[in-house]
Amino acid sequence: MLAELLGGLPGPLFVLVVAAFVVAEAALVIGVVLPGSSALLTLGVFSDNGLVPLPAALVVGTVAALVGSNLSFAAGRYRPGALSSRWLTGAKGRRARLVLSRFGGSAVLVGQWVVGGRTLTPRFAAAAGLSYRRFLPWNLPSAAVWGVVWVVVGYGASEAYQRWSWLAAVAAVALVAVLLLLSRRALDRIDALEQA
Repeated sequence: MLAELLGGLPGPLFVLVVAAFVVAEAALVIGVVLPGSSALLTLGVFSDNGLVPLPAALVVGTVAALVGSNLSFAAGRYRPGALSSRWLTGAKGRRARLVLSRFGGSAVLVGQWVVGGRTLTPRFAAAAGLSYRRFLPWNLPSAAVWGVVWVVVGYGASEAYQRWSWLAAVAAVALVAVLLLLSRRALDRIDALEQA
């Protein structure tokens, strides 16, 4: 659906929308439930289809990932009433501080690759007192590689998606039909038990 929605946009506007989505995914707490990797996969698919040149897609993915994680760090540092600060006062917060104090930058590196972690790890790191000087050397390569990897995966998967999407649609319809049949049988058995 995302591909159909964005596919009608002109190339430069499409790239701006994807970049804004990836930045917002890390910079805003909504990234916990809406991973930016989906946007970068779409960017890679559209790059393979000629809408966006691959080098431009790679640059956009990298820059957007870096900007987003740095904005997330700034939010954790400069917004004391933010979500990360409230979470850092409870049991989860103590665990986050322990992990960040014990592993520091490597926790930032790993957090980049965990769903939701890309949004929360920079906030936690800043709120827990990790200096920007310690954050940046770990975040820079991790965010850059993350941006590139998702674009390249989308680029490489584009042909396979186009080739096999019809099969996925048929499988989805068949699965829904089977689930409806099974649920109907289960309802019939419940009705029979209630009548007995």
